[in-house]
Amino acid sequence: MALKKTTAAQGSKAKPSPAKASTPKILATKAKATKAKAHQALAAKKAAPRAKAPAKKPAAAKPARRAGASRPEANSMGMKLVLLPAGSFTMGSPLTEKGRGTDEGQQRVTILTPFLISRTVVTKAEWKAVMKTEPWKGQRCVVDGDDAPAVYVDWHDAVAFCRKLTVQERAGGWLEKGEHYRLPTEAEWEYACRAGTKSAWSFGADPRKLSDYAWHYGNTSDRKEAYAHRVGRKKPNPWGLCDMHGNVYEWCSDWYKSTLAGGENPQGPSTGTMKVLRGGGWGYDPARCRSADRNKNDPSFTDFSGGFRIVLAGE
Repeated sequence: MALKKTTAAQGSKAKPSPAKASTPKILATKAKATKAKAHQALAAKKAAPRAKAPAKKPAAAKPARRAGASRPEANSMGMKLVLLPAGSFTMGSPLTEKGRGTDEGQQRVTILTPFLISRTVVTKAEWKAVMKTEPWKGQRCVVDGDDAPAVYVDWHDAVAFCRKLTVQERAGGWLEKGEHYRLPTEAEWEYACRAGTKSAWSFGADPRKLSDYAWHYGNTSDRKEAYAHRVGRKKPNPWGLCDMHGNVYEWCSDWYKSTLAGGENPQGPSTGTMKVLRGGGWGYDPARCRSADRNKNDPSFTDFSGGFRIVLAGE
């Protein structure tokens, strides 16, 4: 007997095909997968290192600052500065030193920090560049030449020079914060002059050698050269400083007192009537050019044998 073919119409309702029945579930699964991938992509983007911004152009170079090295450097106007180390020394002179004064009683002194001091006294050219004046003009006992010491300058003038140079170099961006120019203290001056030595002069105890290092009575007035000579023409002391002996007396910041101040970074009294001068001058004998020699005068005093050198100090 032949079998009859069964059609869809002859049986119960046809069941949907498996493929059609699972379509909504597949779409939901795909949506979840897509969302997961989006989250993963966002997380990866956050975790990835950010691209570096293009490098900025370097700022315009500032004027060259002083270098912290133990050799002469020039400031922005060409003044040579020498960095001196911190250290201790005996200030004043022993009782046995010939020519000593009664105000040179010895004191132990400690200079706590290194400091910069000018290699020579301030010259005419340097003075004119800052102050725009010529106080020596028309005065006696003055030699021609911009590299000669600026003389006929009183203590107040010297302080004004330091202040004006400070303002000038701050405006030019050369000075670090808190740095300023000033006169050396008496202790700093003698420390710089001695340069680690203990003898009457920085070169030893023989006054016959003084002419190699200094302008004094024996090689100026005695030879009809009665004036302050151009700086840096004599041998320097062991630390490279010139004309610490002779040529011109140099103003210090301290008020004068007959006894020296000792201790750490000492200074003279807070008030007084006379300011300290150090170093001797071209018209003085060798004893007055010793490292420990002290002189004093009214801060308004000026003449042909008075000058100054400067210190670059921090706060």
